[in-house]
Amino acid sequence: MTFDYKRRVLGYADQISVQPGDQIGFKISLEEHEAFDFKAVRVVCGVETPAGAPYKEVEIETDADGSHAGRFQRIDAGSYAVVPRAPALDWLTSFTFQAYVMPTLPGDGRQALMSRGSGPKKPGFAVVLDGDGALSLMVGNGEELVTVSTGVPMLAWKWAFVSASYDAETGEVELWQEPDERYVGADSFAHVYGQAPKGISFAAEHDLHIAAWQVGWHEDGRPRMAGLFNGRIDSPRLASKVVICHEMSKMARANPVKAEWIVGAWDFSQDIPTSTFPDVSGNNFHGRLVNLPTRAVSGYHWDSSCHDWTVNPGHYGAVHFHDDDLYDAGWETTVTMTVPDGLKSGIYAARCMAGKDECYIPFYVRPAPGAKKAKIAFLGSTATYMAYSNNHWQTDEEKAEVKRGRIVAYTGDELFLNERRDLGLSTYDTHRDGSGAIYSSRLRPIVLNFNVKSIIWSFNADTHVTDWMEAQDFDFDVVTDEEIHYEGVSALADYNVIVTGAHPEYWTTEMWDALTAYFDGGGRMMYLGGNGFYWRIAYHPEHPGTAIEIRRAESGARFWASLPGEYHQSFNGELGGLWKRIGRPPQSLVGIGTFATGFDRCGWFVKEPGVEDNPRAAWVFDGIDEEIIGDFGVLGNGAAGIELDGVDESLGSPPDTIVLARSEGHSAYYMQSPDEIVFNHAAVTGDANPRVRADMIYYTLPSGAGVFATGSISWSASLGHNGYDNNVSRLTGNVLKAFERDDPLP
Repeated sequence: MTFDYKRRVLGYADQISVQPGDQIGFKISLEEHEAFDFKAVRVVCGVETPAGAPYKEVEIETDADGSHAGRFQRIDAGSYAVVPRAPALDWLTSFTFQAYVMPTLPGDGRQALMSRGSGPKKPGFAVVLDGDGALSLMVGNGEELVTVSTGVPMLAWKWAFVSASYDAETGEVELWQEPDERYVGADSFAHVYGQAPKGISFAAEHDLHIAAWQVGWHEDGRPRMAGLFNGRIDSPRLASKVVICHEMSKMARANPVKAEWIVGAWDFSQDIPTSTFPDVSGNNFHGRLVNLPTRAVSGYHWDSSCHDWTVNPGHYGAVHFHDDDLYDAGWETTVTMTVPDGLKSGIYAARCMAGKDECYIPFYVRPAPGAKKAKIAFLGSTATYMAYSNNHWQTDEEKAEVKRGRIVAYTGDELFLNERRDLGLSTYDTHRDGSGAIYSSRLRPIVLNFNVKSIIWSFNADTHVTDWMEAQDFDFDVVTDEEIHYEGVSALADYNVIVTGAHPEYWTTEMWDALTAYFDGGGRMMYLGGNGFYWRIAYHPEHPGTAIEIRRAESGARFWASLPGEYHQSFNGELGGLWKRIGRPPQSLVGIGTFATGFDRCGWFVKEPGVEDNPRAAWVFDGIDEEIIGDFGVLGNGAAGIELDGVDESLGSPPDTIVLARSEGHSAYYMQSPDEIVFNHAAVTGDANPRVRADMIYYTLPSGAGVFATGSISWSASLGHNGYDNNVSRLTGNVLKAFERDDPLP
């Protein structure tokens, strides 16, 4: 018997948050099918949990219901740069390309540095690293293609100056490959001559490309790219003559780079927050980047004297290209749906079914403009979903089983993603060259972590909260962090209480400031998770809401680390990393912050001694006689686990914070978060370290604001236990009833 884990229906939406009357486009790809049935559903509980809440969806009627024709849609992963074709480029005959280059996967197939051409049977050239990683020049006249190589592989992760020239009068090719002088004894210098056909003109139907070459066109009109480069390129230059080796490189730091024979001089240190880059030659051959290669990375001129690209951009004149970068899959819209008027705010999904194959594409519906709002708003943590989207940690992480304390059992989605690497990476993954995936986008099919019927993490864990609120007859709207980022406190101001899901981990400065303003105005929050408000991120200024950036700087629970000098975000120039490290610990926002993590089993909470005698706190435990709370649940069999947050006044927890309960029962596989440890010592594990715990807390502020927090990711997965009849459910309900009311809090 074989396990069929293939997904033959894939899709994504052009928006993640809409209002009644809006249109939302769905982009669907089919394999082995020619049509699919479309139906919109309200997602009540997103995943089946036999010991907890069952999967629930409710169909709704829309103008898009019914059968739709579909086809396979391709994904072209890999980043590169484009300089649009122009007459001056068509006049090019003799030329010289020069740049500083740091290959990160030399020898991993042929990789282009710069190219121009119209295909294998038309004139063109490509400066490449050959299959062995040696600098080469490919020149073709439409009849024959000649390749000249230095024959000397370049060094991985080391800078080198490269120069490749072609003399149209003689057909002579010259290659110069010079490792940087910092690499003493580096045996990769080469200087060779070769011969190619004379008199080639490089007029072409194609644009000029950096880090790839174009080999034709797809049927949908998009370019077919090949030879994608892995590594960094700094100061690429193109001349219309044969240039003496360092004649052009000496001009590399001049701005503008002026000479009548300079065709283009591209400066990646300018316009870093954007997807464009200027030509500083005065010829205006400005370019654009495709699929978000990494910017604000240290370049050839970086000498460790500056660690902030906004202070000295000249040290950050490189772009890091990867053959597995992906921003926008670029699929055509297959179905357009108008969100029905009067549709209740909530979590929804497009259900696309073809035979036994299905695909769900989640989206949020917030209240219509001017509509009456509920007093409760559930927070959809879309930035966190994007950060985790399609992660490969179980298949790629070296110590996955050690960390979890068990043999890893792969889901079908994880096996599928292991094969379909073209679907893009999460910010927990590394690129093929080992560098961290700094960016993540939602304009692609997301199989894992933002998908109905996927694992109980991120999105599906959050639906356990909304399912519980619906089962308990709480009226609520949804608001996403994307609205908070772009609209500020106005996105929250009408609500008495904001309820989070299990893991609102990724937060922008704009979100942080909006939530602070909400508390200043008397707003209340129930933070029903752990490891929240942990990493500082940014949204791309040109692509609102569709791409995020994370720099994993200095410390924190992380699967890769940013390189020195690369801690500042390219999208906005802010210092990235942990909110704690920039002076805003989560404790200063919501009273608790990350203490520890563990992934084998979960513990439970025990009431703090005397807490039921405290008139400010006793109401939380109405109807709860048990001392132990949450020794059950569908995540690790307990309500206290996975990632744990605690109180620390030195980090900003309000002095009058009431600790209602503390967690117990954590195994030796639970350890303090790396940012908690300033020196290694023996007692770092959960069975011996009192710092490995979750604190359930409650406090109020002079503004009338109040915060209740559980400090545990697994809390939400215990709400549905025993048909919602349990002490986790009762306690959460007691708090939400009090926070929902207009009356002052105790």
